[in-house]
Amino acid sequence: MGKGGISLGGGSRGASPSRGSPSSLAAALGAAAGGSDGSDGDDSRGGQNPNAPIAGMWVGEAWPSPELLAVDPSVPTNPIKWSLVLDPGASQSGGISAFGAGCFDDSADVPGHNELWFTLRGKFDPVTRDVLLDKVYERPAPNGEVVKYAGKLHALNGPFELTGTWRNETHGTEGTWSCQLVDGSTGNVAG
Repeated sequence: MGKGGISLGGGSRGASPSRGSPSSLAAALGAAAGGSDGSDGDDSRGGQNPNAPIAGMWVGEAWPSPELLAVDPSVPTNPIKWSLVLDPGASQSGGISAFGAGCFDDSADVPGHNELWFTLRGKFDPVTRDVLLDKVYERPAPNGEVVKYAGKLHALNGPFELTGTWRNETHGTEGTWSCQLVDGSTGNVAG
C-alpha cells in the first residue's frame, strides 16, 4: 500500500496494458484525466476527448472505521468488484454521470440467498474529480439498504483509483474505501 491506496494481490502494480487488449481502452481513457497524476497541468491527453468515459472493472476494498471496529469487531472488510463508468460528458447535463453494477457472491444478509445484486448510480464531477455513488441492492434486497460512497478520482499510485468514505445508515456503519481500474481480460492494474 502507498499513499492511502490499495494493494492488489497477484498483479503487478506497474503493469501496462498490452496494445489491442481491452485494457488499452482504459489506458487511452486514462489520458482523459490529464493532471490527475499530480502534474502541474501538463496536457497528457495526446488529442484524446476529455469527455470520454472512464470505464471498466474497479477492484479494491471497503474497510470499517477504527471507531466502528472498537465497538463491533464483527463488521467485515468487504471486497469491491464493480463494473463502473465515470462519464464526464454526462455530468454537463446534470444527469447520472457515474453508473455501474456488481454483486456479492458470499453474502449471508438474506436467508437462502448467497448472492446480493446491486446497482451503482451517482455523479462524477470531471473538474473537481469528486465521485458520489449510491449502491442500491436490487435482488433480493435487504430492507431497501443503500450504501453511500463519497470519493475522489486520482492516479497517485499510477493507475486510476477511487478513494473515499462510505456510510450505511441502515446499519449505522461507516468507513473508508479504495479501488483501482483494472484490465478486465488479465486482472492486471491498468495504467
